[in-house]
Amino acid sequence: MTERAPRGRRSHRGDRRSSLSLALPPSLGRDLVAILLAATSAITLLGLAGWTGGRWVETWVQFLRSWLGLAAWLAPLLLLAGALAVPLQSRRWIPALGWGRVLAIEIAFLSLLPVLSVVDGMSLARAEAGSGGGLIGWGFGTLLGDVLGTWGTVLVLVPVMLATGWWGFRGLRVRRIAMPAQETSTILSQGEPRSAPLSRAGAKSEPVKAGVRSVPAEFRKDFRVPDADEPKTARKREKREGLPPVSFLELGEAQRVTSKDVNLTAGLIEKTLADFGLPAKVVDFRVGPAVTQFAVEPGFQETTGPDGTARRQKVRVSQISALASDLALSLSAPSLRIEAPVPGQAYVGIEVPNRSAARVRLRPILESEEFQEVDSPLAIALGRDVSGRPVAADLASMPHLLIAGTTGSGKSVCMASIATCLALNNRPEDLRLVMIDPKMVELVRFNGLPHLYARVETDLQRIVAVLRWCTMEMDRRYRLLEQAAARDLDSYNARLGNRRSGPRLPRVVVLIDELADLMMMAPDQTERTLVRLAQMARAVGLHLVVATQRPSTDILTGLIKANFPARISFAVASSVDSRVILDGQGAETLLGKGDMLFLSPEAGAPVRLQGVYVSDEEIGGTVQFWKRKAPPEPPAGAPAAPWEDVLSRAAEMEEKDDILERAIEIVKATGQASASMLQRRLRIGYPRAARLMDELEQLGLVGRVQAGGKTREILRDAPDRVREEGEDAEEEGE
Repeated sequence: MTERAPRGRRSHRGDRRSSLSLALPPSLGRDLVAILLAATSAITLLGLAGWTGGRWVETWVQFLRSWLGLAAWLAPLLLLAGALAVPLQSRRWIPALGWGRVLAIEIAFLSLLPVLSVVDGMSLARAEAGSGGGLIGWGFGTLLGDVLGTWGTVLVLVPVMLATGWWGFRGLRVRRIAMPAQETSTILSQGEPRSAPLSRAGAKSEPVKAGVRSVPAEFRKDFRVPDADEPKTARKREKREGLPPVSFLELGEAQRVTSKDVNLTAGLIEKTLADFGLPAKVVDFRVGPAVTQFAVEPGFQETTGPDGTARRQKVRVSQISALASDLALSLSAPSLRIEAPVPGQAYVGIEVPNRSAARVRLRPILESEEFQEVDSPLAIALGRDVSGRPVAADLASMPHLLIAGTTGSGKSVCMASIATCLALNNRPEDLRLVMIDPKMVELVRFNGLPHLYARVETDLQRIVAVLRWCTMEMDRRYRLLEQAAARDLDSYNARLGNRRSGPRLPRVVVLIDELADLMMMAPDQTERTLVRLAQMARAVGLHLVVATQRPSTDILTGLIKANFPARISFAVASSVDSRVILDGQGAETLLGKGDMLFLSPEAGAPVRLQGVYVSDEEIGGTVQFWKRKAPPEPPAGAPAAPWEDVLSRAAEMEEKDDILERAIEIVKATGQASASMLQRRLRIGYPRAARLMDELEQLGLVGRVQAGGKTREILRDAPDRVREEGEDAEEEGE
């Protein structure tokens, strides 16, 4: 009993102290220190001016004057700066002062004191009385004067004072630092009110900013994002005469991520992998327009063997790839792609989306070294890779390109950029374009371009005839190459140029914006025509660029894929669609809006790019430039397109077949056959009716002309014979 009472009293006093500490705000002590420093600054200033007195004030003022001299007037300023720094530091605002800046400011202050003493005459009595630089300035001045002389000391210390003072105060600013989570919880536990969680429907919590997040010290990085360098001036090759300049194209602005974002993301990647027992290290990073790729080097795991001995085992690449969803959750990313491993490198690439994607423009890529190194009339600008480097390709070496992706992923913009790039680097006599646009709104912006054979075709009934004309043009060119004993289009044009015996054959690029509509309307004819063109059209300079938003097996058949080795995949809905277009996964994790995977015929793995964006103004500028240089309009009566003859013949055959079928039905129904009867029944002229009678005679339906104007004899077995001959004709046509 005698020991419990004091212990109880001590616990009661401890409770009262704890309740008192909870009642007082935690910033009270800092505020009192700030007020004390401000008051000391004001009293010191008044004491130096002689406007106040007192034993303590006079002692303090005399101390400052005797040791600092005239520099004692800087003491109130230093005290006032301390008074302002205390509340700023309590709110996590601190001046950006490193130890280097502090040392420079101190050197400048100490250099000032001897200079003041030299100017005052280097008198010890005056220094003790508070003149010059005080006792400190007199001491340093005397020490340096013995070595450098009186004015030599001034000539040395003044430049040192100015240089160190300028460097110490240059760029001085106040910045805010992030408060660690541990300190935040400590402050809350000391009495700051906690915000109650919002539990009712419709309540929204304030999102946590990415900059406030922190990682443990062992996972922190010190990467530095280099400043955006000026684009390298490429060695420009001589541009062919008559081509449009690129000055009307927009340059665009490169958006860079900050070093803070890169270090935070790299630390979170290492921490997340370590939490799952996979030691790894982020050794490098590459910043691109849309994503940043982090190079992760797998570490070693400590395992125990069957005999109980410890062994080191390398972390498998598949273990890191399996944590894609967990990494995306930790990084708060919508999706990320793991390239395991990066081709030609000894690390795993983790591609994390940037906060804002940069827009890739056409002009910087056209002026880059990578594009000019292609050195081909069919060079096309594709975009920038994950490191921001321009990527260009040669359509002639592909030789055909297949594009797939969902609606809004960037297919039509990619085709527009390819067409614009080809039109900027080729004259109409060197390159002709055939554009097929079932959507009716994407490629029609190029109407009026002299490179087009005709207007952009949008009617599905006419598109089949366009593809049929392409095969006829391919066959015609092969006959010309055979006659000239040429191997390909380049050798044919070279021989033709030496002989000057005829016009050169231009290259032809066929752009089809939506393949699915054609495959649904006429699947057999479309597939057969595309496969035949893809197999044989390369040698005669005819190339295909085909896009579709349905990369399914019924649209992209095996024959079509086998003849399109170069493929571009934008964002797709599932991994099944990704395997159809790329023969592998990865396209389902793309971000959309130009984010794509490019599979080159020479490369074994797809490359991630941010595609080129071409605006309507840039397309209009290209079309208007060539319109001013366009050749005169064709004479009246000339066909508007080379495939108009194919369309007219097809229409005549359909009309002919329709009238002939009606004539056969009339003859079979009436049992009579004469030109006048067909003229009355079909409401046609006599020449057309007479030709129908001749055709019926050739089919064996009616007999020969009878003397005296009698009606012709009708053969009873004609229908079967007509049907057999019609089937034979269809087989021969196929």
